Amino acid sequence: MDFLSASSAMLKTGCKGVPGCFVSGFYFRILSLTETNLDLCQGQHLVLLLPTSSVKMSWRLSCLIPLVCMLMIGSQAGSPIDSNLYADGLFSTLVPLYARSLGLENASVPNCAFNVASTSVTNRDVNVELHGGRLLGLVIPGLARRGQCSAPGWLGLNVTLGCYVSLDNAHLSYAGSAKGDSLLNTNRSIVLQAMPVNASALLEVTSTPGGVPRVRTWALQPFTLAVGTSPKLSLNAARQATFDKEASKCVVSALSNILLVAYREALERSVSGTKLPLP
Repeated sequence: MDFLSASSAMLKTGCKGVPGCFVSGFYFRILSLTETNLDLCQGQHLVLLLPTSSVKMSWRLSCLIPLVCMLMIGSQAGSPIDSNLYADGLFSTLVPLYARSLGLENASVPNCAFNVASTSVTNRDVNVELHGGRLLGLVIPGLARRGQCSAPGWLGLNVTLGCYVSLDNAHLSYAGSAKGDSLLNTNRSIVLQAMPVNASALLEVTSTPGGVPRVRTWALQPFTLAVGTSPKLSLNAARQATFDKEASKCVVSALSNILLVAYREALERSVSGTKLPLP
């Protein structure tokens, strides 16, 4: 009888209550993993199939059982891949759905006004008004995971995972006017565009095992903005820097307000219906 046939016969008949037996020239030893005092293995069984000549080696192989158990447990544990799949599922389906329902596909932002002071007798104060602002990109193409998420892990009695979310698909557009950038002091219509560069937010989701997940953390990380106007204003370097700084304040305020309030609500609704992967 060959090895496979012998093992099949052994599995049908067992070893009649003894820890090892011979079947057709092969020695079989059945070990319950609970014999190794590793309760996490939950009573799973291993069968060591040894040729007759290897009986003396069986005790050495039995020493490998704790290692096998650890590998089995490790292979079943949550990993960053599980968290990545969780986040990708959220941001590809549920988050855009809820963000759209909250009016964030083409969100309006508050008007803003500021001054750029004169720097010499050859230029005037510039009065800038930005209105008709719109925030786009939160639904189409939408935000997305940046890099690897953390593996799901225990934080107290809760399962928690964290991911960085790229904000780079968001951009704002304003209509506006600027008066005083030239000696003629004319009122010029402008369009201002702004977008975050290499910007991220930290998302942490937590829940009791099997419970309803919730957003634990949704925090914007420091970022810079790319700001441009059309047509280009007639400003020297110092005044252009002031213009960019003041315009950025308007943009950051508008973007932060929407992301931290309405968009967070979209996140809360999304995660509440999606169970977390377990550690």
